[in-house]
Parts: sequence; structure tokens; C-alpha cells
Amino acid sequence: MKPLKLAIITDIHHGPSRYTKKGAEALRLLETFVKEVSCGDFDVVVDLGDRITNVDKRTDWDLANEVADTFRKIDVPTHHLLGNHDLHYLTPRENESLLGSDLSSHSRDVKGKHLIFWNINLSNTYADNEIPSDSDLSWLYTDLNQTDLPTIIFTHVPLDNASMVGNFWFQNNVNVASLKNTGHARKIIEASGKVILCVAGHTHWNKLSNIDGIHYLSIQSLSESFTTEGIASEAWAELTIDGVLHCVVHGNDKMLHEVASKKIHSHWISPRPAVVKSKKEIVAGINEPIKGLLIDMDGVIYSGEEAIPGSPEAIRLIQERGVKIIFLTNNARRSPDGYARKLEQLGITIEPENIITSGVAVGNFVRQLDAPPKVHIIGSAALRKLVLAAGALESDEAEYVIAGIDLDLSMGDFTIAVRHLINGAKLLATNTDAIIPTQDGPEPEAGSVVAFLEASSGQQARNFGKPQQAIFDLAIERVGVPRDSIVMIGDTLATDIAGATSAGLRSILVESGNPISDFEQDIMPTMRIANLGQALPFILKNTEKTE
Repeated sequence: MKPLKLAIITDIHHGPSRYTKKGAEALRLLETFVKEVSCGDFDVVVDLGDRITNVDKRTDWDLANEVADTFRKIDVPTHHLLGNHDLHYLTPRENESLLGSDLSSHSRDVKGKHLIFWNINLSNTYADNEIPSDSDLSWLYTDLNQTDLPTIIFTHVPLDNASMVGNFWFQNNVNVASLKNTGHARKIIEASGKVILCVAGHTHWNKLSNIDGIHYLSIQSLSESFTTEGIASEAWAELTIDGVLHCVVHGNDKMLHEVASKKIHSHWISPRPAVVKSKKEIVAGINEPIKGLLIDMDGVIYSGEEAIPGSPEAIRLIQERGVKIIFLTNNARRSPDGYARKLEQLGITIEPENIITSGVAVGNFVRQLDAPPKVHIIGSAALRKLVLAAGALESDEAEYVIAGIDLDLSMGDFTIAVRHLINGAKLLATNTDAIIPTQDGPEPEAGSVVAFLEASSGQQARNFGKPQQAIFDLAIERVGVPRDSIVMIGDTLATDIAGATSAGLRSILVESGNPISDFEQDIMPTMRIANLGQALPFILKNTEKTE
């Protein structure tokens, strides 16, 4: 099979010359491009959008019509995308009428490659909107699932969130250089394992980046001049694909890229977690008075159904000092009442309102919404009861899927949740912990459920558990003492300690629960100790000052 050969043009900006855009020359430059394409052996021509510089509705119609007449001289299959300037005064349907072309998202297979023309509906306020929309993302997910070919995605706005340093316009207007939901789009793209290249315009320069082995290529505007000493770039790209990606940008801003095409279903090793270091300017000194404690339960107080030796006695002694304790857990399998009863059986007395689970954090979010949300809940009966008590309504037309863990979940439960997500519901996670410690060994936690739903739907969940700021803020508010007098005690660096550090709290890592991976070694607690019982002398020493 002969190589696939594409001609790509973008950001023509036919119309008045503005800033560094030589719009008055654009139509002449486009006619030159048409002649070049007509002399070549191209399989497809791609127009990435922003064919005009918007003026007003009547002028834009005339400008777009002149561009459309010029494109009609090309005797090669041509696909057009919608740019933000194309949509400032003209609707998608009006652009379709002018070009005589379908401007909905679509795809086609050419010479063993799957080409996606992802026509995201931009507007003049695109930077303020949730774009790509849930329906856009769902379309992309479905299309990628229906092909087994190496895939190239064409969009107007780049999907890589690349640096704009040095760009004439976008360095100081970076909010309009990309879209809010490109992270969600990349997650779908990477999970498919099929995408080898994403091509875009919009940012008016040539740029190549690489994420997970996928090349993200931005092509220079036809009429831009900021990189070419005041003359129009005359840029258009010739892309040839045959084992390698060979791209030549012609004109006055020449570029040559020749890079290996990734193998489909191959991935880079996942990025390591963020390094969270102590913020000394906001975290109190190690020996400052302690008036409140946030304490994790799994791995600190108990393991499964058995108390960790010394923990119940330590809690009772701390309570006798008058220190306010809030139990803060990502485990939403039980309600605060249920956990209060469990702790009572272990010899610890605590009021349910002093227990905050990740389910409580989700319920707090539900209460703050303007109207009762329609939800589908996948998780424990306790989570379901808590969320409904907060005002949520179970519905077959869910706006949110709320995901927790229940060891009796079936594939049918997952299937229903995935269908809601693909139909536009947003994914909320009680937490993303992969496992919890029990007396019989590690047990799956909600992170396992969330990972399944993310992979199946292409969505990225909003996490309500530790280390998120919201659950720490809720706990700090409930303690009711100054932040610099609160200490977090937990067994997990990535949730308990990282979250405490971000919240400006001191922290104690106990080694009685989750194992510590090599990737977490840079997350530093204030103190590290074997278990809560051994931390007791330090705690009591620093509570004496409050008597």
C-alpha cells in the first residue's frame, strides 16, 4: 500500500489585516495553495478552521463564501473543521451551507488509517465553557471503539495544552489557547491505544509535542507574520504517513518533522505521583500545642474488624485531655452511625457527627447544589442512604453517577453505571484508594470501581476523598480549633499525609496499615512512627500546654 498523503491548511483568516494576521492577502495565498494541491498526488485535504477574520454577520457571510468558492476548485476529497472565528457571527449550519460540506464530527478510513475530523462546536466564549462537551467526548469515545486502525485526530484547537511562551497572542491569553476539557479528551485518546497523531491549528505557530507516545502537531496559520518578520507565512503542511510521520510545512515558516509512529496499544510508563513537600511557612512547628486531631481509621484504629493493639487505649487517653477528635476516613462502606457502633465495639466512644467519611463529603456536595440532582449510585447501602438523605433523587436519567465500593457488586451493576456515564452523567468518586488493609490482607477499595468506570466511559472522576481539599476543609471546620493546632494521623502517604500537607497541617504517619511504595518516598510527614500507641507520648506531651 502506498503511503497516506495529506495536505493541511489552517487559520486562513480571509478578511481585514489585524495585528500580525495578513488577512488582506489570505485569499491570494489560498489560491496558491489550491494550485499546489492540484499538482500533487494527495489523498485528502484538511482545512482546520478559522477561514475568516470575523467582522459582522453580513461581511462574514461574504468572506466565507469567497473562501468556499476557492476550495471548490480542489479536486481532492476535502474535510473542513469549524474554528472559533468561523462561528463568531455564523452558525454551524450556515457554514455548512456555504461550504456544501458536513461539519458534524465524522471519520473515514483511508489507506489503512482511521481519520477523525472532530468538529467541536466552538463559540466566541469557548474558553469559558465546558468544551469538549460530554456529548463531544462520548462521540469520540464511541468512534475510537469502532476502529482497530491507527488513528489521526484533526481538531481546530490543540489538545496537548502546550506552553505558549513566546507566542505573540497566546502567551498573554493562555486561557483561550486550549479547551477546558482537553484533559478528559486525552484520557479517552490514550485509553484507546489507537491514536498515533493529533493535528490542530489555532495557535498560529508550528509546534510538536509528545504525550504517551502520541504526537500532537500544531500547524502555522497561512496569513500569520509574527514569526516571519512581518510577511505572511504562506504556511501549509504536507503530511506523509508510512511507518514514520513525515511532515513538511511549506512557505516562509518552514518546518520538517520526521518521527517514528507509535505502535498501537503501546503506552509510556505512567507519571509518578506529585512530590508534596512541607510548606514550612504555613505548617506549625512539630512541638506546637495540639488541640485537635484528624485520625484515619483503617490501618490506624483497626484492621478489618480487629483493633490495632494500643489504639483504643490511646484514643481514650487523648479524649480525657479534652482534645477534639474527628475520625476522617475515605471508606464509605458504612455511615457515621455505623462506624460509631463499630468503634463502640472496640472500646471507643465517639458521636457520629465527629466521623467524616468520603460519603459524607459527597453528601455535602449534593446539599450545596441549586436543585436536587438526579443520581445513580454504585456502592454500599450506607452510601446510598447517605446520598439520598442529602437530597439526591435516584433516576433512570442520572446527571451524576456516584461510585463507591461494595464487594457484592456485579457486572450488571457496572453496566448500568457505564451506560449512564456514556449518556452524559458525570462521575463522582467517594475516593480513589486502590486497597484497604484488613486482618486477612489487602482488600479492594473504591479506586478499583472508579478505574473500571473511567476506562469504560472515558471520563475522569471527581474525587471527594482524601487528599482532596474539600474533605479536609470540612473536617477542619468541624474540629473548631485553629489550623496550626491540628494534627492529621494516618497510614497512607498519598492521601492522609499529602492531603494534610496541602491543608497546612502537621501529620503523623503510622506504619500499622498500608505499605509505602517507592513512588511515595518524597511525601514527607511531620513524624513517622510504628502505630498510634507509640505516638501517644508525643501527643500527650503537646496537649499538656492546653490544660
